Amino acid sequence: MDQNTDVDRSAAPLSNPERAAADFSFAFQPIVDLETAEVVAHEALVRGASGESAGDVLGSIRPESRHLFDEACRHRALDIAARLGMQGALHINCSTVTPERLEATLASTREAAEDVGIDPGRVVLEFSRLEPLGSPRELDRVRQVANQAGFEVLADNFGASEVGMKRLVVFQPQWLKLDRNLVQRIHCSERRKALVSGLLATCRLLNIDVIAGGIEEPEELEWMKSAGVRYAQGYLLARPTFESVPRFDPARLAV
Repeated sequence: MDQNTDVDRSAAPLSNPERAAADFSFAFQPIVDLETAEVVAHEALVRGASGESAGDVLGSIRPESRHLFDEACRHRALDIAARLGMQGALHINCSTVTPERLEATLASTREAAEDVGIDPGRVVLEFSRLEPLGSPRELDRVRQVANQAGFEVLADNFGASEVGMKRLVVFQPQWLKLDRNLVQRIHCSERRKALVSGLLATCRLLNIDVIAGGIEEPEELEWMKSAGVRYAQGYLLARPTFESVPRFDPARLAV
């Protein structure tokens, strides 16, 4: 998911001298089960050390250093989530992982999770683009190796680009997150309704759980619920909060 920039800072930040001196930190946004009205996971969204936007942070990273920065992000997200006592699954970004770095990335992330007391089975690795993961055969291997390491995987921002249904079918992640461009005002667009309905049918056949990302309007939530989408994330439900566990009010599901 895009790293949201509108962050609630109402909760007190962590009082940690090391974090205060760091260049980046994290906000967290809940993912809600629409059937049970419970928070089942949180997505870690990179921020500056004082809550600056993801764009400000990422814009300062040289392209050749991006994979090292992403690794540091995964480690810090796990550390902060553990110190906050966060429950449920933790979704973290894996945007720069390539087939050549796959094993090293998984081993490093698993070690970081275990070091802070988080079961790797609670960690969902979000891949925002499937093309860098290689050919269909390599995609299948990415999922298998990640699952063997204890992680679940998610195809993020699906619909934001032409990743192709074939790649999704081969990758067969445990999770898929609909891109905001598909979700936005879907109740007003027959084209988007048709696209998403077909995608949901495919995911049901492949046992892929779908998250509707970027829910901002009650009508969007209502359409997703009527279409059988069980999980959702977005400002309508709860905004990201900086270095704290967001509060979710189940009354927000009443549409």
